[in-house]
Amino acid sequence: MQIYYGLVDSAYKHIKYKNIPEPIWNTKNMELTLAKGERFAFQLILKFSDESFCSLDLNNNVSWKGLNNRVRIGIEPNQLEKCNSIEAKAYFLGYVENDDGLMIADPILKQTGKLLEKNISQSIWVEGKVPSNYNKKLFEFRINIWEQNGFEDEKKIATIPIKINITNFSINLLKKNSFTLDLWQHPSNWARMYHVPLWSEEHWDIIKNYLKELASLGQKTITGIVSEMPWCGQECYKVSNYPSNLFEHTMVVVKKKKNGEFICDFNIIDRYIETSIHLGICEEIELFGLIGVWDNNFGKPIKDYSDAIRIRYFDENSRSFKYLRKKEKLKEYILQIFNHFIEKKWWNITKIICDEPLSDEYGDIELFCDWIKFLNEIKSDIRIKYKVVFTKGTFIDRFKNILNDWVPDLQTFINYRKKIINMKNEINKHGGKIYWYVCCIPDKPNNFIVSPLIENRLISWFTYYFGLDGFLRWDYAIWPNDPWRKPSYKFPAWKAGDMFFVYPGNDGKPIRTIRWENLRFGIQDFQLFLALEERGYDIERIRKEFLQSVLGDLDKMESTKENVKIDYSLDYLKYEEIRVLILKKLEEMNGLK
Repeated sequence: MQIYYGLVDSAYKHIKYKNIPEPIWNTKNMELTLAKGERFAFQLILKFSDESFCSLDLNNNVSWKGLNNRVRIGIEPNQLEKCNSIEAKAYFLGYVENDDGLMIADPILKQTGKLLEKNISQSIWVEGKVPSNYNKKLFEFRINIWEQNGFEDEKKIATIPIKINITNFSINLLKKNSFTLDLWQHPSNWARMYHVPLWSEEHWDIIKNYLKELASLGQKTITGIVSEMPWCGQECYKVSNYPSNLFEHTMVVVKKKKNGEFICDFNIIDRYIETSIHLGICEEIELFGLIGVWDNNFGKPIKDYSDAIRIRYFDENSRSFKYLRKKEKLKEYILQIFNHFIEKKWWNITKIICDEPLSDEYGDIELFCDWIKFLNEIKSDIRIKYKVVFTKGTFIDRFKNILNDWVPDLQTFINYRKKIINMKNEINKHGGKIYWYVCCIPDKPNNFIVSPLIENRLISWFTYYFGLDGFLRWDYAIWPNDPWRKPSYKFPAWKAGDMFFVYPGNDGKPIRTIRWENLRFGIQDFQLFLALEERGYDIERIRKEFLQSVLGDLDKMESTKENVKIDYSLDYLKYEEIRVLILKKLEEMNGLK
């Protein structure tokens, strides 16, 4: 049996059944330059002339077909160290069907054995992390490929050398990572995917697993949902050719007592917030469902108020569920929320968030003014912080002294960039932030399965280049009915991968993707830019010396309603060269070399 192998970077997108470029097959070693505390990854591409069972650990993994044609991938350091070493681990990449029918590598699988097809290439993800206290300049390890048939002894048929140069600079030395990542959470969808009751203990175990992974990327915000179905299930009720339940439900339980008093039970939202804070997601709480609730002709039970807020309650007299019908009762409900968050000492990090309030179904900017006025009058002795995700430039002048956080989509940011940046100092001075976001549009840059992987890494590069505080996306993990077999939903309006960065694992834990990990690597890169600032560089110098050549001229960026024109590079090596150059400069500037 012949075995073919080659190495390639973490931003390579492997498409199953497509030919592998010859330069990859010819790459038989890998050299990386890293900071202390930095995570890394690359890919090993394999192909066998016969169907073979491949194993990634030391267990006696075998196929149902028996003992023939077995291959084992073993990772071993050149010098066996008991501690303070770099641990690397290999994972199979899984392949999912894209909108065009191509099978594209995306999930990072947990299985350690896999039957590989004859003459069909397979990508293996190799990742690791440099310890923060690593005290050597070089670490080397090898990837050995072993072959075995039947009860024969294993034979080593290839050794792949990996060299890691360690700069004497640690990303953990930074005081903080000020990149603000805001990925929205959809816990009701998680319960449905795992077929467990909403807010059951089984559900809470799943929630904790998903929040833990989200926290590992530096997530800053907590999603709190305080009314029913604030996004109308993304109009899932209209998609009959792929039934998928996307409705999100409130985290506040409301009862009407026999004496007519309405009371709120905050145990669910309290537990969700406390779990998030315990895991390190602790800078911001976003409350969804109090302003700009999507209608889409889905309906609104409160007839004397223009917003489509839906508050479900249990009536103890009739022993039945009902919805609030009057604006005055809605006011009482919201007042209880405000008072509770003040009592819990969370109010200073709480923001009332509105998702695209001036989309086509609203049209009238005066509606938003009415909603702001209504909320402000509920408890006039407090300041409400508003965070608005918007696609209309008309928002900027009208609400620049009212909103705390601004989140324009990429197209709006490009069209109004100078005006938005001119506001930023004042916004930051009052504790606010300015983000940007992408969703189902534009085509590029984006985070779809079909998107070049480097675009996930560039999210943080663009955030810094734009001079913004962070990045927001409507998804972390919200799935259609069968994301493994059919990840695409609502195509062509939405592209495969638009809804999620991770897949649902059988063990109640998320399955990471290479999109997710490339997003992580970009956040690490963002820390390097901040480190340069801390050592005397200003943002203009960093832009000119390092970023403009690969990200394009800011003044030449253009935008239409659905697409943008940005002259940025997709060449991974160019970004890697810049990253290594920055690392070496940081090492020199610290006087640590």
